Order: sequence, then structure tokens, then C-alpha cells
Amino acid sequence: MAKKSASGNKSQAIREALAANPDASPKQIAEKVNKQGFKATPAYVSIVKYNQSKASGKAGRKVRVKRAGKGAALMPIEVRNGFAPMQTALDFITACGGLDQAKAVLAQVETIRAVV
Repeated sequence: MAKKSASGNKSQAIREALAANPDASPKQIAEKVNKQGFKATPAYVSIVKYNQSKASGKAGRKVRVKRAGKGAALMPIEVRNGFAPMQTALDFITACGGLDQAKAVLAQVETIRAVV
């Protein structure tokens, strides 16, 4: 287990130094904290500063959501996963009165499509 410093919390000392000097660079903050008896690098100061800004609710980087493809966002989820077309086909066959009648209707559609 890590030992606690007898002189206090290093991260808290960095946060206090950042609050007292908000425009100071991480190198300057590290020097001030080192004078208090802690071993802090500018990189560690940057980490504490970053975590502090995230915890305070400041606006961070915006994350873009990638879409499934052109027009896919407008389709219902059932269409994107492939089940809706299957259900539509079954509804069509039922509406036609069976598979043979549905095939006959599709043959007529193909004939009309060839003319147009």
C-alpha cells in the first residue's frame, strides 16, 4: 500500500496553487508545490488540472456520433436491422392470399416495370 505523506495531500496542494494562480503554467505550479515539500512534475500538475476541469463541469470536447449511413438515421431501427423488410414481405404474401398469388402479382409488376 502507498504511504501517505506526512505533510498532506499533493493533489490538494496543486489544486490550491492552481486556485491561487489560475494563469500560472504547470511548470510554475510544480515549482511552487515542490517548495512546499512535495515532488510534483509539470506533467502531474497538468493531470490534476485536467481532472479538476472535468469534475467542475466545464465544457469539454464534443463527441460526434457516427451515423449508420446515408439516410439510415431516418429509418426505423427495425428497417436497419433487417427484420422490417421480412415482416413487410410476409404481410404482402398474406394480403395476396398466398405465395403463388404474390408471385403472380410480382410478375405483373415486372411486366409493367419493363414497359416503363
